[in-house]
Amino acid sequence: MIALSEQSARRTFNAEEEVEEIYRETRGAVCAYLLYLGVSDDRAQEVTQEVFLRLFQTMRNGVAIENVRAWSFRVAHNLGLKVRSRERALRLVAPDWDRFIHPSDSAERELLNRERKTRVAAALEELSPQQRNCLYLRSQGLRYREIAEVMGISASSVNEFLRRAIARLAEVAGE
Repeated sequence: MIALSEQSARRTFNAEEEVEEIYRETRGAVCAYLLYLGVSDDRAQEVTQEVFLRLFQTMRNGVAIENVRAWSFRVAHNLGLKVRSRERALRLVAPDWDRFIHPSDSAERELLNRERKTRVAAALEELSPQQRNCLYLRSQGLRYREIAEVMGISASSVNEFLRRAIARLAEVAGE
């Protein structure tokens, strides 16, 4: 009986340390993804906490999670959609696409970049929600297989959504 409680305590301690590290590394990305899904800022913070609480409980119970990052995004995706549907007020938040534009050194280059950004932003709005979601998750560093897990679709569907989205964006960006 004592050995069992020691083992349980050790598993809890290990899960605690591991979740703390994962939390530090992915909290911002998970919260940003929830905001991207249209969850309000306050609720996104709460849902982010819930994701990591569930992660801790799952790991403490001895369940092995093969890919913790994908698992976290999947739980965030499901909880985010549930919260958003409850709120009924779909508040779309534009993702920070500016981080993909390199700083320029001339006023002319800046003007061209602004025009390109406007065209790309308009093209992003024309993409399907699945295409935008795949692009966003890919920009967070998730692999096709991980995106498929998060969205509950096949990797080949992810590939097709990304292929079409990238082709459309390249077309309007003039590349």
